[in-house]
Amino acid sequence: MPLEFFSLKVGGQKLQGVIHLPKKVPAPVVVGSHGLFSSKDSEKFIMLGDLFSQEGIAFLRYDHRGCGESEGDISETTPSSRLEDLKGVLAFVRGHPLLDASRLGLLGSSMGGFISVLAAKEDPGIKALVLWATPMRIRGKGEGPLREAFFEDARRFDLLQAVEGLKGCLFLHGKGDEVVPFQDALELYRRAKEPKELVLFEKADHSFSELEDRKSAALLSLEWFKRFLLGPS
Repeated sequence: MPLEFFSLKVGGQKLQGVIHLPKKVPAPVVVGSHGLFSSKDSEKFIMLGDLFSQEGIAFLRYDHRGCGESEGDISETTPSSRLEDLKGVLAFVRGHPLLDASRLGLLGSSMGGFISVLAAKEDPGIKALVLWATPMRIRGKGEGPLREAFFEDARRFDLLQAVEGLKGCLFLHGKGDEVVPFQDALELYRRAKEPKELVLFEKADHSFSELEDRKSAALLSLEWFKRFLLGPS
C-alpha cells in the first residue's frame, strides 16, 4: 500500500508523519499517537499501518514534538503540548482530500492513549478509540528528561472524568505491564459508555514487545475500527 509523508507546524515547530493509504480513497482514517518516549516508527505502529491499509482503512502515524523526526525538545513536552500536537494533526486530516474525516478513529499507546481520550472528549467527530496500555493518571515527578512542569500539567487532567460518556472504546492492556498497572484499564473501562470492550493479555508487557501479543492486539484493533468506521460488510 502507498505511503504519503507529510509535515505540518504546531506551536511553531514542525511535526513529521506518514499516512498508510489503502487502494480505495477517500478512506476512513485512524490517527495513531505514540507513547511518551516512543515514535511513529515503532514496530507496532508500522504493523498497524500496514494491516489497516490492506483492509481499507488509512492509518496516520506522526512524531510528537521532541520525538522521532519532529522538531522540539523532549524536556519541554507536557500533556497539553501533546494534546495540541494531536489537535493539529486532526485539523490536517480534515483538510486532506484522500481521507474521509467523517469516519475518523483514534488509536493511542500509553501516553498517546491518554491524550486520545482528552481529544475525543472535546471532538464529537471521533467515532471510535482503541487504547493500548493507557494510564488513568500520570504518575511520577520531575525525573530523567522530563521537567516538573510535565507532571504539574498532568495533574490538571482527570482522565476518569474525561472517559465518562465516551462510546466506542476498546481497551487493550497486559497483566505483565511493568509501567502502567492493568487495573487502570479496568477503571477506565468501567467509566466508559457502551459500546465498549476490554481485553487483558495474560503476559503482555507495557510495549506489547512479544510478537504474538502485538499481532493479536493489532488484529483486535483492526476489527474494532472496521466495526465503527466501515460498518457491516
